[in-house]
Amino acid sequence: MIFVAAGYTLTNLGSVEQLPSQYGGLTIRPDQPNTLYIGGSANNSGGSLYTVGLIRDPETKHITGFDGSAVLYVAAPNNDGGILFDQYGTLLFTRYSMNELGQVLPDNTYISNSLTEFGVTPSVGALAFVPAGYPGAGGLVFSSYNAGIMYNVPYTREASGQYFFNQSCEFLFFPMLQVLEGIAYIPAGSAAFPNLSMVISSYGNGTVVVFEVGEYGLPVPSTVRQMVTGLTGAEGALIDPVTGDFLFSTFGGDNKVIRISGFEKPASVFDRPSEDYAGFSIFPNPTEGFVKLDFVKPVSGGMVSVFNTYGAKVMEQELSNESQYELDLSSFPAGIYFVRAENGNSSGYRKLIHK
Repeated sequence: MIFVAAGYTLTNLGSVEQLPSQYGGLTIRPDQPNTLYIGGSANNSGGSLYTVGLIRDPETKHITGFDGSAVLYVAAPNNDGGILFDQYGTLLFTRYSMNELGQVLPDNTYISNSLTEFGVTPSVGALAFVPAGYPGAGGLVFSSYNAGIMYNVPYTREASGQYFFNQSCEFLFFPMLQVLEGIAYIPAGSAAFPNLSMVISSYGNGTVVVFEVGEYGLPVPSTVRQMVTGLTGAEGALIDPVTGDFLFSTFGGDNKVIRISGFEKPASVFDRPSEDYAGFSIFPNPTEGFVKLDFVKPVSGGMVSVFNTYGAKVMEQELSNESQYELDLSSFPAGIYFVRAENGNSSGYRKLIHK
């Protein structure tokens, strides 16, 4: 492993008893720090998400093993390298090779949405939320396993917990890193990472690589460094919310979970202090023409953009240290629009219906 001189160590935690191979993505919910959620029978129509208890060192809190066998949690057909829960309980997981996002809502409703129509090249591999304090905080980032492309896809979340997307995505192409999988953001202040950085499981290259984070929470290609080499099937990616350790699973390669220690403890991925400045509401919604944008705090030096469902930007307005703004959509065709407010590294999204 690279970065040993900086104090990083690698520990093979082994396989999870009774977890069907191949292994998919993995996650830990911050409010359940001693439970691992991990995909089993990945890329298979019979795939599911399982839970297993975690054993932690009583002093360091590092994960040292698994407490018992895997227990079926919920069906997650064709789950791949990306599995996560949002702060309200919606489960999101990437589905390979149909290029879809699976959603299990808090009421256990299951939905699967194609990502192709939103600009993601088949097929998706993994996903991650951009943490607070990083460029694009709060955004949702996807990797295309086959194309070697990473995307930040704007979204809105309904009260039911369901996510909706539009086609105005940002993307980066990585010709040197085909078959991208798990994505995680390295806690700020970690040794050997003077700038905000992220880690990606590169399945096809048999490596774990790190990048500095650029616009929209996407990697800066010129900053790539290898952290772990000689792997078979690097798949999921996870930052332990308790210790900051990086955990990744392997698809094949004996199907195991590996821990890398030495990172700083992270802030919660759901803490979004900088994004509060981009938080806003729209009313009336639906509208017949004029709408008001009401911001949580006065915003200056930012921009409000309106997109149609084809991803075209149809309106743009600068923000000038006011807490309320008015937009005139009376000349626009009836339909669904997406409003994005940006302020520095923060951004917020809302869906708007024009009658």
